[in-house]
Amino acid sequence: MSAEEKRPPAVWPFHSTADAYDACQCNEDIRDGDVLVIEDEKVVGIAWTWPFALTENFNELHVTTANPRTYQGGIFAAGVDRAEQIAQEHGWRLIPLMDPVTARAFFAAHPRCGEPIGFKGLSVKTADSRKWVGWLLAGTTGYIELDSYGHIKFVNEWSPLTEPKEV
Repeated sequence: MSAEEKRPPAVWPFHSTADAYDACQCNEDIRDGDVLVIEDEKVVGIAWTWPFALTENFNELHVTTANPRTYQGGIFAAGVDRAEQIAQEHGWRLIPLMDPVTARAFFAAHPRCGEPIGFKGLSVKTADSRKWVGWLLAGTTGYIELDSYGHIKFVNEWSPLTEPKEV
């Protein structure tokens, strides 16, 4: 590995998440794992082909359900550490991590939802941005919604989307 490959992640300021996203696609100086800071939108993220946010506000960036410290062989770990530090300095809330072990623990506490199938992030679109609101944990017979603090919003059983059709 060259000295350039071992350099700490750079911090790149942007005026918008759209600008940050575009720069990740076009600016060869921005490397995978560098930190993206968009103060006007209260977003901090990580540069990659699909740049992702670590904050609850993410706007034009992606969010990831993978652990960003271990994903892709850990190439983002140093950037995640720096990005979290920046977010905390600004008072911006971070997206809490979810992993299969945590998801299984929620299902064990709510057996009527069956066995875990998977989980994904939930967000809402506001007038000026997208905001992280929590997780949807899908099971074989039901689902659990968690808010971004990890509190259960509701547990429900799956129901058919439509009534059976007569043939």
